[in-house]
Amino acid sequence: MSATLTADRLWTDRRRRVAELRGRQGFARQLLDLYGALLGVQEKAFVDAAAASPDAGDLAAYVAEVVVPGVVDVTLFAGPDRLRSELIHRLETEHPRQIVARWIAGEDQALVDRYLARASLGPVLEALDPRTLAAGGGEHDPRHCPECGGPPQLSFSAVPAEDLATGPRFLECARCGVAWGYPRMTCAACGEDSSARLSVFSELGTASGERGSVVRGLPAGDSAARQRTVFPHIRIEACESCRRYLLSIDLATDPAAVPVVDELAAIPLDLYAREQGFSKITPNLMGF
Repeated sequence: MSATLTADRLWTDRRRRVAELRGRQGFARQLLDLYGALLGVQEKAFVDAAAASPDAGDLAAYVAEVVVPGVVDVTLFAGPDRLRSELIHRLETEHPRQIVARWIAGEDQALVDRYLARASLGPVLEALDPRTLAAGGGEHDPRHCPECGGPPQLSFSAVPAEDLATGPRFLECARCGVAWGYPRMTCAACGEDSSARLSVFSELGTASGERGSVVRGLPAGDSAARQRTVFPHIRIEACESCRRYLLSIDLATDPAAVPVVDELAAIPLDLYAREQGFSKITPNLMGF
């Protein structure tokens, strides 16, 4: 499949889902407006990078020159006041190339730095071939992306085949967007697989054999309430051993979901997990 066709599918689906969620999740509207505005810049960055095929060693410089200016313009136009002011300050004190390079290296960064690096670098990494991604370094174990070595952003369950009760589980990379298979009921941060140490929180409660509870502050999980749930297809998967969590999207429950968009807009679930004392494996583009 050509890069153009791939881009059409990726970006059309993301725009569609942004519009759908914006219409029914008012609490995330400002966030979705900014993300929706970024999609045009990111789609162009994807197509340009697929054509240019920058080397792994040149990625930070390429992204800083080609992609960052567009991301900055959109953010200053559509971003919240605090993000705009912090972004202006950072660009006055440090070159974007260093900010992007630190994200590539997996270093801890302030929210505004992470935002700028991810919004700019993400679509470029999505467009590159596996050999270029592998040359960028990163961890190499089942809990990290097999192509770029990045950490997981989210988990999702695919639509099952007819002879399976549940679809396979995948993790999706926070850096390049690649998805890879990962065992169910296994922590994506530390590998814990004891069901007594793993908790699930959702509006609909837990399945048989799972440990966890119904998310408070949102409609409960009886059949009459199912139609009123905000996130019937998303749950919090948390680990008592490392106190980390991520959000998991069930595509069988909502086939229209686009995991990266749905995870971004599930702010109340992130806040609930934090209230329980868990920290996210990887904060998303908007810092949740």
